[in-house]
Amino acid sequence: MFKHISALFIVLLFAVLSDAVHAFDDVMNYDSEYKNIKVGQSTLQSLKHHHGKAARVVEYDNFTKYRYKKFDATINHLDGKVRTIIIFDRSYKDANYLSIGESRSKVERTLRASKSAKHLVDNENGIVYWFSDDKVSKIVLAHQLRR
Repeated sequence: MFKHISALFIVLLFAVLSDAVHAFDDVMNYDSEYKNIKVGQSTLQSLKHHHGKAARVVEYDNFTKYRYKKFDATINHLDGKVRTIIIFDRSYKDANYLSIGESRSKVERTLRASKSAKHLVDNENGIVYWFSDDKVSKIVLAHQLRR
């Protein structure tokens, strides 16, 4: 009887651990960079070193957002690393050679995807394009995205 219970426990434990590993498989990590700030690696110290004092700081439950003239950077409270860089810089060209002000249709052609949402996601490069009036209004470089 004890062997059967032990075997059942091991099978259940394996099933639970398999689901936990599977959940991690659904997350992609990226290491994009903007003006010497790298998602997933840079810290508040490096942000201040390269860009000085932020114009505005906003605290949230799990992260802090630092506003600069051409971008925002969010820093995760748990590990102190930059998680996203939200770019407003019109001169910036991303990995897809897209920039602020590009048309939604150009982004859709580039990503070979269309969606009637306020944003489109490039899962290959970890980039999220946000739209306003069918034009890219901000480009977000993410450290992690779900597939």
